[in-house]
Amino acid sequence: MRKKKVTMGDIATAVGVSQPTVSAILNGSDSIKVSDATRIKVLNKAKELGYALKQTIRHSNTHPRIALVVNSLNMHDPFINAISAAKTRSWELDNLLVVFDFEEDEEMKQAIYSEIEEGNYQGMIFASNTPKSISPLAGTPAIPTVMLNCFCETPSEIPAVVAADFLGGYRATNYLISQNYHYIAMITGESWSESSIQRQKGYQQALVNADIPSHPDWIVEGNWSVKQSYLETLKLLELTPRPDAIFCASDLMAVGCYQAIAKKGLTIPNDIAVMGYDNQLLASELTPSLSSIDLPYDEMGRKAVELICKVPMEEALPLIKIEGELYVREST
Repeated sequence: MRKKKVTMGDIATAVGVSQPTVSAILNGSDSIKVSDATRIKVLNKAKELGYALKQTIRHSNTHPRIALVVNSLNMHDPFINAISAAKTRSWELDNLLVVFDFEEDEEMKQAIYSEIEEGNYQGMIFASNTPKSISPLAGTPAIPTVMLNCFCETPSEIPAVVAADFLGGYRATNYLISQNYHYIAMITGESWSESSIQRQKGYQQALVNADIPSHPDWIVEGNWSVKQSYLETLKLLELTPRPDAIFCASDLMAVGCYQAIAKKGLTIPNDIAVMGYDNQLLASELTPSLSSIDLPYDEMGRKAVELICKVPMEEALPLIKIEGELYVREST
């Protein structure tokens, strides 16, 4: 079996601090003030668990630049992790990452392209804050380009880095099946969402492989919101037979699911199990803690930079899918 990679979340749990604190310490950032004692604990625990600590890098006086162009971004968006990881990986490879947010404004995007064309950038990462297929990147600067969290809707030579959401949906459901849950419902995101579509396909494939019937009434749309997930869970709990597990396509929707289950006087996981997706910080802070599939934005951001910098030197596949780990907690 493949050895599970140690993550910053594992270190945070073991030491009893937040994941951002671990990230700041391991990346040498002073964005979060921590005591020397905490810093030493985190570094020792990272070494003990086998986390690959970054080597000190000697930087040159001049730095090649990589442009990252994103359609829209805010500090509360989990996709910010991909941007942060790309920035860190760029610096490790002696590059400066310059981020441009065109906020879905096509005129601004073309102005950014002109700036990149004239600015001596060695490559460009075109990113989307939500997974989706897009039209070919017309008018882009004539420099090496990688797509991050999006891909061309028609065959293209531009490499793209995306999350393996089909596999994530499959792994989440297959784990529930392995725990002897057989009446498994799913609360999806919005019907147009590529990530939701792929997670649902993975869910359905796991049921097919286990020879478990898929009931149409057990697949409901939660549109990524807490409130809608709450309402849909109430409906699911009225079904006969009642689901014994619910797979939510995001951790945020799992919060609404928790609320509805409590409203009905049921408990997790004794009466019903709940599985999330994204592995956001709230997953470990819920009561009971939420099992979830990690959304590997950190690794995706690093990989996009490595493709621009040709690390490793092997030829890139047109579509690179990054697998997220399954984090098993109390809810299942």
